[in-house]
Amino acid sequence: MKTRAVVFSAIDEVEIQDIEMPAPAADEVQIQTSFSSISSGTEGWALHNLFTWAPTPFPAVPGYQRVGTISAVGDGVDGWNEGDSVMATMGSWSSSPVPFWGSHVGVANSKTEHLFRLPEGVDPIDAAATVVIQVGYNAAYRPYMEPGDWVVVIGDGPIGQFGAQAARVRGGRTILVGHRQQRLDAAAAFSADHALAESPEMVEQIRAITDQHHVPVIIDTVQRHDVQAAYLPLLQREEGQIVYSGFSPGETWASMADLHKAELTTHYISGITRPRMGATLQLMAKGKLTLSPLITHRVSFDQAPAMYQMIDTKSEPFLSIVFEW
Repeated sequence: MKTRAVVFSAIDEVEIQDIEMPAPAADEVQIQTSFSSISSGTEGWALHNLFTWAPTPFPAVPGYQRVGTISAVGDGVDGWNEGDSVMATMGSWSSSPVPFWGSHVGVANSKTEHLFRLPEGVDPIDAAATVVIQVGYNAAYRPYMEPGDWVVVIGDGPIGQFGAQAARVRGGRTILVGHRQQRLDAAAAFSADHALAESPEMVEQIRAITDQHHVPVIIDTVQRHDVQAAYLPLLQREEGQIVYSGFSPGETWASMADLHKAELTTHYISGITRPRMGATLQLMAKGKLTLSPLITHRVSFDQAPAMYQMIDTKSEPFLSIVFEW
């Protein structure tokens, strides 16, 4: 069958194409997509062929988070039925354009290992960003912390917003630092206890908010040497922890000497696991983690070329982008 898809046809080129989708193979289901959401960082790297963990296999269908309804079931599938509402991470087919990772598509097959059930109470719109929300969950649940501890989140994008939301679920008192006013306003309203604009006075401002208390945890979603140098004074020797959250392309950038001298603990997170995805979905069902108020662009999939251009050129403010199918 033919279906519409967002296609990275070449470096920096995005098109809407009709692609061929076969019937689901054994251990696969076919899903009619309702919503998919952009992971602007990872997909931006892929569009520029700068995702250093794997080259982009142009032409390719991007995206790794979508929600929809099972419309067909392959041989040997157990426990999944037509009509089930699901969240899927990866598409599965072999013809060109190939999936990378294959979620921005109207109808597509997915292996059952890449399916997740939606608990009662989960908004399908929220579920369309489960992977990115899980990154925030992973960042906040990795460090050692006690209720009432201060957590500073560096970066005002979706990963930072969800890291702050998840830290609050754990009882942390959260401060999000960024440089885009619209995103800081969203953080103050929905994600963090405090939102600060980046400035040379950041350390002093945070110390004033915390009443000079030690900051046990920094969640760093920006990952630049100058940014790390700015926040290191907040961390107490032997006790401070840094969680590096998100994708950092290219060579190692952090000063191991600075980390070593301060005897700091560092955590590195990436990817997904089924337990983390399940825990994230349960918190979404309880309304503890949410995408909906952070959506700035909910548009038809055929506006995808314009959305990626907007992300690349930063021609207007944006935070989370969801495609309707």
